[in-house]
Amino acid sequence: MSDAFREATFERYDHACTITGIREDPLLDLAHVLPRSQRADLAEHPENVFVLNSLHHRAFDAALFTVDSDYRIRTSPSFDPAHPFLHETIVEREGERIVLPTDARVRDAFLDELNAGLSWL
Repeated sequence: MSDAFREATFERYDHACTITGIREDPLLDLAHVLPRSQRADLAEHPENVFVLNSLHHRAFDAALFTVDSDYRIRTSPSFDPAHPFLHETIVEREGERIVLPTDARVRDAFLDELNAGLSWL
């Protein structure tokens, strides 16, 4: 990904993690809804990314949680984290709707495609 795309996305998301609100740029990642490894054509599509902190990005990529097309957090029933931060920010927020900044949007079709492949959803 280009630095310009990364910076433009961080700007759209107010330099904050979509799930936790963490605002430390060195800890933030662009998390692709449809993975770059499978959909290289969407690597820089602005509606195929969230800004997540590194820990939540890993949890998202591991399908421990997802976001549905209503922007609600959905948690894998098998995800039972020992650390309270993960429990508070993911498990306890099951069904809660995330609010994206005004200029940010994730395409419903991308979320639907991702979530269709999850056996637990």
